[in-house]
Amino acid sequence: MTWQTEARREALLRWAPPAAACLFLLAFYWRGLDCWFYQDDFGWLHLGPARSFGELLHIVFAPKAHGNMRPWSENLFFYGLKALFGVNPLPFRVVVFATMCSSLFMLDAIVRRLTSSPAAALAAQFCWLANPAVAAVLCWTCIYNQAQYVFLLLLALWLLLQGRWVAQAVVFTLGLGSLELMVMYPAVATLWALLYRREALRRTVPLFGISAAFTALHFAVAPAPATGPYALQWSPRIFEALANYTRMALGPERLMHFLWNWPQWLLPAGTALMAVLAILALCTGRRAAVLGAGIYLLLLAPVLPLPDHIMDYLLFGSSLGLAVVLASGLAGRWRRAAAALCACYLAVCLPASWKVMTWNYERSRVSRDVVLGVVEFQRAHPNQTLLLTGMDTDQFLAGFADLPFELYGMMNVRLAPGAERNIHDAAGIAPLYVLKPERALPLLGSGRGAVLDVTGGKVRDVTAEYLAGLRISK
Repeated sequence: MTWQTEARREALLRWAPPAAACLFLLAFYWRGLDCWFYQDDFGWLHLGPARSFGELLHIVFAPKAHGNMRPWSENLFFYGLKALFGVNPLPFRVVVFATMCSSLFMLDAIVRRLTSSPAAALAAQFCWLANPAVAAVLCWTCIYNQAQYVFLLLLALWLLLQGRWVAQAVVFTLGLGSLELMVMYPAVATLWALLYRREALRRTVPLFGISAAFTALHFAVAPAPATGPYALQWSPRIFEALANYTRMALGPERLMHFLWNWPQWLLPAGTALMAVLAILALCTGRRAAVLGAGIYLLLLAPVLPLPDHIMDYLLFGSSLGLAVVLASGLAGRWRRAAAALCACYLAVCLPASWKVMTWNYERSRVSRDVVLGVVEFQRAHPNQTLLLTGMDTDQFLAGFADLPFELYGMMNVRLAPGAERNIHDAAGIAPLYVLKPERALPLLGSGRGAVLDVTGGKVRDVTAEYLAGLRISK
């Protein structure tokens, strides 16, 4: 019985840390499970239906938004779950959280293998979960590509550490169908070989060939735009983007983004302090810290030529590398200092992540209230053209601009004449959704249309008031 007791003890020590991290994930980010669809989510939900196998292949593999080829993390993810569950956000959210839990188990196994320290492995998981970039990915369904590609990257790296070269190459190749940032995996694998197993360097060379072939195919199918936020800029602005992302990753910038009424000197002071602590962690964390720093820079490198498209969620993979840097010191001689450093990082980043989660959650509520309120009215009053008024900019962007009502078979929802005056979207597309007065007035006068006020997310029929206002104005 002794060996059985020892086996149970070893199993507990092995699986308890990632299980604890998963429980923290659910306890802290539980509102992410309750997020509704908003903004770009609706664009992906419009995929399908497929009436033939050929159409299915086109839906899954054809390039979509901005020419990106992401068959697993966008096309199949949205098409498959919608085909199974309809316009129901919960299954999508469950998949996101399940993927994140799987990544935590992978991260635990990798850091434990690199450092021989269960404490460092657990700290890496918590430091990663605390980063505000993780909060964004756990709330916004359409950026599931970030969660999926990181899981596949971690799985490939874990297989590499096991010496399973063919399996890791297969997983890496599949990962290219999740997100283009996966092209940097060969560089991550090479850095690991340089640090831990020099004789394995030659076996990483074929991976670069796969990345090069995918990159060539990607630019052949979807050439980079010459203008706009997605235009590549090979200029010193790359370093400006690196500085901006690093400020965001360290925590104080994201926190002050929401607590803007705090003294402004706290932002540079807090960022400088966190930067110094990260450098100290890098200096004391030995090889694992160097690998973590490499992961941070390598996964960030492809987005640096896009200085006009700085997005917090693009730090999702890089923030994992930063977490490894911070946690690796727990495997060295300066354990107490490393523990204090991680505690400081958590103290700054967890409140920032809570704010990011709250913002995204509330944005999803704005979308849900508008969409479901209008859908409920339409079901009670079928065959009417619905004209919305009282809509503000947030409501327009979160729950109208991407045509959510068409998912419910409603092709007759427009903005009422004059409703665009309260909407100030950067693209200036709100007027395109307004039904012209010469078409709207006959519909309203004949009872074939209704005006709905959606102020504050509460849908009210204000047709009579709207028509009375028009008569007075005349």
